[in-house]
Amino acid sequence: MKDTEALILVNQIGYTPAEVKFAYIPAKEVEKLAVSDFSLLDKASGKALYSGKLDKSVEDQAAGEEYYYADFSDFHGDGKAESQYQISIGSQTSFPFKICDNPYDDLYFSTLNYFKLSRCGQGICHTGKAVVYGSSEEKDVQGGWHDAGDYGRYIVAGAKTVMDLLLAYDFSKDSFKRFDILDEVRFELEWMLQMQRDDGAVYHKISCYHFCAFINPEDEKDQLVLAPVSTAATADFAGTLAYAASYYQASDPDFADLLIAAALKAQTYLDTHEDELYINPPEITTGGYGDREVSDERYFALCSLFVQTRIGDYLQRALKIRREKEAEPKVEGEPWRGWHEHYGWGCVSGYGTEILLKNKDLVAASLGEQVIEELKSHYLAQAEKALEFGKASVFGLDIPHFGWGSNGAVCDVGHILMVAYKLCGKEEYKDLARRQISYILGSNPLNICYVTGAGSNSTKKPHHRPSGASGKLMPGMLAGGPCQGLHDACAKEKLEGQPPLKCYIDEEPSYSTNEVAIYWNSALVYLLAALYF
Repeated sequence: MKDTEALILVNQIGYTPAEVKFAYIPAKEVEKLAVSDFSLLDKASGKALYSGKLDKSVEDQAAGEEYYYADFSDFHGDGKAESQYQISIGSQTSFPFKICDNPYDDLYFSTLNYFKLSRCGQGICHTGKAVVYGSSEEKDVQGGWHDAGDYGRYIVAGAKTVMDLLLAYDFSKDSFKRFDILDEVRFELEWMLQMQRDDGAVYHKISCYHFCAFINPEDEKDQLVLAPVSTAATADFAGTLAYAASYYQASDPDFADLLIAAALKAQTYLDTHEDELYINPPEITTGGYGDREVSDERYFALCSLFVQTRIGDYLQRALKIRREKEAEPKVEGEPWRGWHEHYGWGCVSGYGTEILLKNKDLVAASLGEQVIEELKSHYLAQAEKALEFGKASVFGLDIPHFGWGSNGAVCDVGHILMVAYKLCGKEEYKDLARRQISYILGSNPLNICYVTGAGSNSTKKPHHRPSGASGKLMPGMLAGGPCQGLHDACAKEKLEGQPPLKCYIDEEPSYSTNEVAIYWNSALVYLLAALYF
């Protein structure tokens, strides 16, 4: 990367003609250059096609400095998909980007194909039987996606991922034929079915007892273990399989019926058992994915089952959970109190609410229009908060704390904004959602495209065992991104004292900033689909 290219921050993939388009440059650099305007260049000829004045923004506290921004929203390109452009400020030029109707086709395929490349089993790896923790029982569990930089397979992570991909399919099914999303999702669903016990409960995860070294998956030969069941896993299983059934009803009704039956069986277990919160047993040290609060998982399961079965009791119980949480007093230091629409693996309430809003006529027929208005009002209020915080951020972000997997959280905020946009048509929501994509793809303080193999300056050394072991970087993976907690030794050594948005390092050992995960990728897939397909 040339020094001149490191200064101007742009979306390194591109923009559609009519959308809001910004480039950014640190104020200290603008002051060095002593300029007040910018130009947009045709990369091939170097000819200036558009010019404008730089506008100075307020300081971005998360980035630790002030930025000028160049607004070139009025430039719509020449209509040619092959054309590339650059922003020029004084002697500086940006990385190239496109402005065309479909700048994200290749990126969308790449981020989807990551799942196919992450398939487990298939006669190659992890084909042995797993022992059920705490017993001598063995179970044959095949398939599923490797979760992240490691080779574990986790129900709560897989459930979020499946939901994102199915919701993405709703947008792109008629306009994107390069990847079969339903076939890929089915691969995960077939693995999830194997994770259910005879009594309906669902094992939390399958992995080895400990993380392996940076080896290829076929070289991990340690004993597989099925971790204990959990409420979170069982409820996520019920909600995901019930929702997924409708996508296969026409093509394979027997499979759809199998999904519904398994979901109902899981719900029966939930109805007859108290919360079982997951904590890793002392012998298991792979990812825990524990959850201190599981009302959102129970809510999601009930919402999904209501839509599939039309049984009103499921809806009434879901709303009861929601209203009880809404009535909880807020307690400082306990952000999980109250009700929030979220799309993370640890809080799946957003999926439940979105399912109900997508089936508003069914909900209204059961309990009246006021229920839909209640759900819609609360959802839009949360989107308004995101809009308020986004306007105060140079990069349009609504993230109060940049924790592990912040890039996934950025995409999940975009998810909230796009659902809100579909509810009311407010263009500001859509514009801010687009800025989340631009942040991921280069419009960030580090001027890095966080998706491997994409853009001019992208993540190259992710914490990802297959890439590290083979020496071949797997494309289409979203890096976790800035993590101000500095949880790994590499981050502690090299990022101490940096502002939150600069707490990222493109080095393999930095698992807290540079790991990848299926549910971060799926969050990006959803947002790309909702915005551009």
